[in-house]
Amino acid sequence: MKRAITALLLAAVAIGAAPLAAQTKVTIGTARDPNLGAQIVIAREKGYFRDAGLDADIKYFPSGGDLMSAFVGGSIAYGSAGATPVLTVRSRPFPLEIVAQISDISGAQQMLVKKSVNSLDALHGKKIGLLRGTASEALFNSVVKSYGFDASSVQLVNMGPAEMITAFIRGDVDSVVLWEPHTSKARKLGDGKTLISGTYSYLDGKATPRRVYGDHAVLFASQDTLKQQPAVTRALIGALQKANDFIEQHRADAVAILAKEYTLEPAEMDAIIDVNRYTLRLDDQMVRDFDSLAEFLYSIKRIPNPVHTRDAIDASALKAVKADLVTLQ
Repeated sequence: MKRAITALLLAAVAIGAAPLAAQTKVTIGTARDPNLGAQIVIAREKGYFRDAGLDADIKYFPSGGDLMSAFVGGSIAYGSAGATPVLTVRSRPFPLEIVAQISDISGAQQMLVKKSVNSLDALHGKKIGLLRGTASEALFNSVVKSYGFDASSVQLVNMGPAEMITAFIRGDVDSVVLWEPHTSKARKLGDGKTLISGTYSYLDGKATPRRVYGDHAVLFASQDTLKQQPAVTRALIGALQKANDFIEQHRADAVAILAKEYTLEPAEMDAIIDVNRYTLRLDDQMVRDFDSLAEFLYSIKRIPNPVHTRDAIDASALKAVKADLVTLQ
């Protein structure tokens, strides 16, 4: 008997023992952006996907539009994106379901000015760069409403992120409304500073908490995917929650991993973590912020139909993994 067992063991070594459980292939789409994919990167680098039985293929897309085209076309099962592309697809309508938050990125949405500017009034008669139909325009709209700023006193110039950075550095525009990590680059190269963010006012040189705009990155899938592979969705969320814990508990290590992934200096990545709140939590604040943005996008005809965010959330997987992160009313 001993000889038979030994022979079997030797045979297993010779041919290579099979894994204890087969890995399930899962494709996740996102952008190369720390606002949208920090936990995804950490879960890959720390082996949390593998530990959860997932063979995760992370695909980067150059824009939210490209990501959503792939999602609607079925080439990716799960995605992580900001509110605007998510609302755009849901409004088509398309059966997209939000299954978890990734981060509250409200503080990463920022209005930049030159260092000599300390008030909104100083922008009267100036040029402001923003990207129409995105969080950029939505933040500017919120600043106008919340601070009583006269939008007709400035010239708005529609341009993309890279063009905004270049124009700000050259002085072709006096202010830009952007999001991290673009704002870090614009501040560094354009001798700029943040005047107002979604969560803070820096007017008169003082940092004062003031939430005027909310934006969130979320994890989403189609209704069919959630019905067909509920266990995979739970495993994915479990791996991302471990990654979220790692960011909170081992910040220096997380900064090093993320800075390398996103080609940022560690200090820049550390600053981005400061303005974001990484969490998988599904709560009423997120719903209110999504609904507010949906109303704005619908009012400017950026989306074809109204979206009620609560109807676009499937919290069952997150509730099964970590029930206390679901506080929706």
